[in-house]
Amino acid sequence: MCRTMNELEKVIADYRSLKAMKEQLEEELKAVEREIIGYMDANEKLTETGNDFTVKLSTCERRTLDSKRLEADLGSLAEYQRISQYRRLYVK
Repeated sequence: MCRTMNELEKVIADYRSLKAMKEQLEEELKAVEREIIGYMDANEKLTETGNDFTVKLSTCERRTLDSKRLEADLGSLAEYQRISQYRRLYVK
């Protein structure tokens, strides 16, 4: 735990460095995922098994409600809302 400004500055520097590495790794991971999906699409496969892996490609569906349209049709939805609170850290 940091107790001085100097300690906090070092922790913030580490945070920024790790965050940048995380973003770079996420970009690289997405590129590799696109490569795998490209292989699967090019070979018209939904499943592929190798020596030490199995790849499955499936289509998923997510449904959401258009709350603005629903509120326009039915009026206020306030009594149906659940509110949760959480803490969020911003570092610039």
